[in-house]
Amino acid sequence: MDVLIKQVSQYVERLFQDYFNPRLLYHNIEHTINVVRRADEICKFYHLSAKDYQVVTIAAWFHDVRHLISGSYEHERKSVSAMKLFLICSNIDETTINKIADCIMSTKFPSHPQNLLQMILCDADTYHLGTEEFWQSHIAIKREVELMMGCTIDGWDNKTLFFLQSHQFFTDHCKNLLTQGKTDNLMRLSKKIT
Repeated sequence: MDVLIKQVSQYVERLFQDYFNPRLLYHNIEHTINVVRRADEICKFYHLSAKDYQVVTIAAWFHDVRHLISGSYEHERKSVSAMKLFLICSNIDETTINKIADCIMSTKFPSHPQNLLQMILCDADTYHLGTEEFWQSHIAIKREVELMMGCTIDGWDNKTLFFLQSHQFFTDHCKNLLTQGKTDNLMRLSKKIT
């Protein structure tokens, strides 16, 4: 494993331990590890260079770290700040840091990735929408939001349906692999609502 990626993974895992938040039922270390694994899968499909692989993987590790401390509001921008602080201390060049930052910021909904690296991270982050994992995440995100807000949320299925309808996969790999699964999930959710 790349030395920097190993340092980043250890640092982020330690953050999730040190700032453990039991209300993060979805945006937790398991989600982060899943995004890293999915990013790895997509990167390998596209045979990225070692440098580009490093950019996407580091972005995947850092993309949600600010959920730990500051909640979901502008967490992408705050996650970028946490990433920059760590990487500047690690003497990483500014160009690489900016590419990682751009990948993290591209995950903000609605996503508008501008290049393949950003598309890979966006698809890794929403990969579950095209799998059976969608149903567990749907419940976990709702419960997480309710715990954070301190109230029950009505119409969650409708909000999720809108999100699914608004979402798109960006890489051909994920379009081919996950679009049918996402369509199936969307149809099941629509039937549940009606």
